[in-house]
Amino acid sequence: MTAIVGADHEFHDPEYAADWAERFEPTPDRLALFDLMLAELRGRVPPDGRIVELGVGPGYLAAHLLDALPAARYQGLDFSRPMLDIAARRLRRHADRAAFTQTDLLADGWWKALEGPVDAIVSTWALHDLGGQHEVEHVYTGCARVLGSRGLLLNGDFIKPDGALQEYEPGRFPIATHLDLLRRVGFETAECLRVFEAELEAPTPAQNYACFRAERPPVIVPQSHRREPA
Repeated sequence: MTAIVGADHEFHDPEYAADWAERFEPTPDRLALFDLMLAELRGRVPPDGRIVELGVGPGYLAAHLLDALPAARYQGLDFSRPMLDIAARRLRRHADRAAFTQTDLLADGWWKALEGPVDAIVSTWALHDLGGQHEVEHVYTGCARVLGSRGLLLNGDFIKPDGALQEYEPGRFPIATHLDLLRRVGFETAECLRVFEAELEAPTPAQNYACFRAERPPVIVPQSHRREPA
């Protein structure tokens, strides 16, 4: 039987989630992904902008961003109550501008759980666990609906690298497919900023992930709706 590159998780189980969170200490490569996302947010999002994270996990990315963006407002979404509780404890010092919401990203209208206008949506190592391309497209569609003019999506997730020698679980698929899905659902630009921990010969489930950046088109105000200067 051919081994498949992937992993199974039981994040609804409090003991499993606590053990996984304790073992998941960000490596230098993963911190480099956090820094790349932070740089993108600084360049595009207002200082007091609202950032939504899909798949909060233990809250490592959230802590990284909120420590560096002292006025930003944050809402974290996750289907795992144990993970949300772990993240909330990690982010106690930011409790006045951080909210945590349990929701299923596969549900119709999952984006209705968001609180107020959204400037940016971020996610790391989460969407591949939803099942496959159809499920990721469903989430990308929701992101495109929520984000306003020039709204930014940053997704750092596992991929199936070009030239892969092994089979990969369905949620890990090529970069080109991610970019096609993003453009299909309404993002004006979509690009892969960088690939991390690339490994073709003997990959582990923790290697081969990429950072995708997508931006919504600007809202064009019709000439007839523009106010004339006084």
